[in-house]
Amino acid sequence: MKKIILFFCLILLGLFSSGNVFAASETTVIVTEQIPGMGCTSIGGDTPETKKYKCTVQSGFGSVMAIFKGLIKYATFITALVGVLMLVVSGVQYSISGADKSAAEDAKKRIVKVLSGLVLLFLIGFILNSVAPWVYR
Repeated sequence: MKKIILFFCLILLGLFSSGNVFAASETTVIVTEQIPGMGCTSIGGDTPETKKYKCTVQSGFGSVMAIFKGLIKYATFITALVGVLMLVVSGVQYSISGADKSAAEDAKKRIVKVLSGLVLLFLIGFILNSVAPWVYR
């Protein structure tokens, strides 16, 4: 098991340390829709059908990292939003459970699970920011 982990670490180290992975060269393209995270600027067209955008796309792994960064931010936001909404719903269920002990216990368990999930989400964000700070830049 240790050999497999070491093998993957060496592959990742070689991938990220090679000069062509994070190449500084860029390609400029003209498209009809904006490419997220690629710094697109409008260059013409009055209607949505004729609108054109000039986007600068990084060559190599940089553009994949930009798309991955957007996906991580979007997933983190949605997960935190769902967690907070579940916390509110569980709190309301706990407060209206009244004398029903089983409903109160279920709501308490759900609140503990949601809080632990939110703590885990923020810890993952902290660890990811420590390991790969380009994600939250």
